[in-house]
Amino acid sequence: MARKFRLGRSRKNAERKSQQHKKSTCFVKKGRPTKKIGIQQLSTGIYLPPLWSNQSSMQFVHFCKIEHGSSNQTAATVTKSVTINEDLSWSVNVHGHKLIAGKCNALCCVKDKITTKAALSRLVHQIDSLSVCSGNPDSHFLELADARKGIFHSPSKNMVAFIDSFFPVMFEDEMYSRTLRCNECELLVTNNRCDTCKQYRCTLRALHSQWLRQQKKTANHASISSHTNFRYLKTPERQQRIRRLRNEIVNKRKEVERLKSYVNVATEQHGIYIEEALEKDIKQIMEEKSNEIRKTYQADSFQCIFWNQQLELLKLKDKRQIRWHPMIIRWCLSLKLLSSASYHALRSSNLVILPSERTLRDYTNIVKAKTGFSTGIDAQLCHEANIDSIPDHEKYVCLVFDEVKIKEDLVFDKHSLELVGFVQIGDINTHLSKFESCSMPQKTPVAPQLATHMLSFMVSGIMTDLQFPYVSFPCSTISGDQLYSMVWGCIRRLETCGFKVLAVTCDGASSNRTFMKLHQSGDNLTYKTINPYANEDRPLFFISDPSHLIKTVRNCWANSYGHSYTRKLKINGQDISWQHLVDLYKAHRGPDCATLGLSILPKLKWEHIELNSYSKMRVDLAAQVLSTTVAEAFAYENSPHTKETERFVRIFDKFFDLMNTRNTKEFVLKRKPNLAPYINNPETEERLKWGPVITCSEFYSNTTT
Repeated sequence: MARKFRLGRSRKNAERKSQQHKKSTCFVKKGRPTKKIGIQQLSTGIYLPPLWSNQSSMQFVHFCKIEHGSSNQTAATVTKSVTINEDLSWSVNVHGHKLIAGKCNALCCVKDKITTKAALSRLVHQIDSLSVCSGNPDSHFLELADARKGIFHSPSKNMVAFIDSFFPVMFEDEMYSRTLRCNECELLVTNNRCDTCKQYRCTLRALHSQWLRQQKKTANHASISSHTNFRYLKTPERQQRIRRLRNEIVNKRKEVERLKSYVNVATEQHGIYIEEALEKDIKQIMEEKSNEIRKTYQADSFQCIFWNQQLELLKLKDKRQIRWHPMIIRWCLSLKLLSSASYHALRSSNLVILPSERTLRDYTNIVKAKTGFSTGIDAQLCHEANIDSIPDHEKYVCLVFDEVKIKEDLVFDKHSLELVGFVQIGDINTHLSKFESCSMPQKTPVAPQLATHMLSFMVSGIMTDLQFPYVSFPCSTISGDQLYSMVWGCIRRLETCGFKVLAVTCDGASSNRTFMKLHQSGDNLTYKTINPYANEDRPLFFISDPSHLIKTVRNCWANSYGHSYTRKLKINGQDISWQHLVDLYKAHRGPDCATLGLSILPKLKWEHIELNSYSKMRVDLAAQVLSTTVAEAFAYENSPHTKETERFVRIFDKFFDLMNTRNTKEFVLKRKPNLAPYINNPETEERLKWGPVITCSEFYSNTTT
């Protein structure tokens, strides 16, 4: 029994060794008996080229070439390697990238499996003799790649090319530490560059030219803002802007000609000529479908009126017999005011029949436009507001006025035979100005003054959507006492027409503040006065436009230790400095910022920080600077020097929100309670409690010493 047990045990050991030996062998069939070759035996006795070493193990055969990039570089790098796997398949790595055998033309003749030592030796020597593809090491291409963060993407967001800095490459007897390599690069070539990288050079040249044009355009826009007034530019800056505008005009003309040729070709190839028979067919189709239109839309709807009008126009032989419906005229006027060129193109297409621009001009000039008050404008305003049939609460209006810059020039009116362009600020003010000029001793007569601004008054409904430009006065410089007669003249005429003027709104100009102070009684702040033209005991409120106020506050803050340095805002011994905001921006959004991903200042940009003559007039920039986001960013920094600046931002963010309540849902969506509608008594409204009053002397110092 013991002998049988030993025989069975030895037989099992022999079978186990036989199975292990089968796993490490391969059978090659070529029409003759196969010969077994082991993976361990394949790596022995191979003659390797210089700088190559054998790093094989029990599972695979691995040969690698170790090189130094330069004489100063002490660290060795594996530049090429050949690996024979356990199944005798081979793989090659070049400069840290795996070579795809099917895409490398130099190795396309090598079999999928290495079965002999001779084949392995030929493969190693062939790889050693091949050059590494130099890619595109040109400096201007690498500069473009750095601007794209080292990667080029296709329109489908796939990587096309990248910067390869694994090991220096040789190109035209010069060593380059970096190169721009295609994602489909062959890596090993017989010459300097593979076909894929050669073909991609054309794309790189086009991308580089486009990038240079964008850089030049950005540099021109960065040097001189296109919104800066021409009069404020120096002579070189004017010449530069003129050259840029000329280039833009030339490019636009080329684009227009290109589009015209494209439209002409498309019209010739795919256009359809509308003949008289086709026009009759269109008229017949419209007549057949008229019953369906009348059933679908009401008789007084715009769709039904437009359909009937077009059908009637198709039946007319003489187009001069057209009588347009008032609703069609109103619709065409709205189209023309939006875009005159689009209206002209739509009318010229003959798809629909529309009134001519001359007809629309007659309707727009139905009321003669002139400066000063007019009974025709009063009648048009009453008709627009439907003053006789609206309830009393819809008669409350607000009078808004502001100055608009106009071109200083004279125009001859052929209807009234007068020169238009002189200053006309009302009969009373004009007579007073003439009296003052005549009473002053002067050797030469005073010439009439040309208008540089237009003082415009607009009537805005409080409970309705009424927006009506009421009266305009050409002026140059206006004073508070001259405004007095104009404003109260507007209020008197509006109250006579049946409106109830509840407030007057304007910006914070010095003449407007002087006008409000003329109604001051005592030392109290003037925010309302008695309306002598009202039928009931109703006051008239003075409101400064919140948009202008928020810009004024931002500009004062910007000049506090910044920009012009004309202010030094302080409270409780701490500065309210613009430099605090600049430091905050540089820490979280500046070029040296190391923060990636989300930012605590998502809307803040450099145009919020570095203000110019144009950005100072933008309300959105001022509102985004004086916002809760900026205040929370100061709180996140938790610096003891910016506490009062943070409180300053929160106060004016609250003020702007309180003056911008528009609906009942906005405060929920924006999560800002100050935007909630006013439903409580003002005396019990917690939002209107501001705490102790801060005097101007406590708030800021207007010195620059």
